[in-house]
Amino acid sequence: MLQESYLLQEKSPGVLVADALPNASWRTADAPSEPPAYELKFLIDENQAQDVIAWARQNLRCDPHADPSLGDAYQIFSLYFDTPALDTFHRRRPFRRSKYRLRRYGSEAVFYLERKRKAGDRVQKERTQIRGVDLALRQDTNVLLRWPDLWFPRQFQARDLKPLCQVSYERAAYIGGGTDDPIRLTLDRHVRCAPATEGTLQEVSNPRRLLPYQRILELKYRRRLPALFKRAMHELNLDPTPVSKYRLSVEAWNLGGV
Repeated sequence: MLQESYLLQEKSPGVLVADALPNASWRTADAPSEPPAYELKFLIDENQAQDVIAWARQNLRCDPHADPSLGDAYQIFSLYFDTPALDTFHRRRPFRRSKYRLRRYGSEAVFYLERKRKAGDRVQKERTQIRGVDLALRQDTNVLLRWPDLWFPRQFQARDLKPLCQVSYERAAYIGGGTDDPIRLTLDRHVRCAPATEGTLQEVSNPRRLLPYQRILELKYRRRLPALFKRAMHELNLDPTPVSKYRLSVEAWNLGGV
C-alpha cells in the first residue's frame, strides 16, 4: 500500500511517485530526475468539488496516508525560493519553467528540497529528502553548501536563490491504475500564503487566503490521457486552467512589485 501512495513524483530510479506523506525512515543524499509525467490543472467551485469527490470515491482509491481528521486529505507546507530579481516569477530564462521549494507533509520530521520543471503539460521533479534536525537553511542558505554532494546546494549557489513566500493547503488525493501506468487525482483546498525571509518553514500568524471559494484540481498521469480521466472531464464538465499557487501568493502580497 505504501508504493500506491507515491504515484507521480520522483522516489527512486524506475519508480514515478506522488505527493504523499513520506516514510520518515527513508533518507537519501540525492535524488535523480525521473521521466516526466503529465499534469492537468483545473479551477473549480465548491459544488463542482463535491461532484469530483463523489466521482473519485467511486472510480479511484483514497490515498492511504490521508489524515483521518481531515477526511480524504493531508496537509502540505511549501517554502518557495526565487532570485533577488524574481526571475522565476517573471519567467525569465533560465528560470521560466522551474521552481525551487522546501516541502513538508503534515507534521512529519522530514522535509524535501525540490526542483520542479515543466515542459508544456509535462512535469519533472528532482527531490532530496532531509531530516528536520539536519535542515541547516535558516537565514544563511550558504550553510547548505556543507553538503556539496547534493544538487540543491549547487543550484542555490549558482542561482542566488532566497526564500520568498510560504504556502500551505490541504490536499485530498485519489489513486488508480497500476504500477506501470499510475494515475492520480488531487484536490487542494484552504490555500494560504505569507511572505518568507528565513529559509525554513515557520508558524504564520496572519496568512492570506487564496481562492476562498474555489479548489485546485489536478489530474496526473504518466503517458497519454487515460480514458478514465477523459470520461471524468466530460461527465464533470471540466476545462483545464493554468494556475500556480506560487504566482498567486506573490501577487497576493505584491512581492513582485505588480
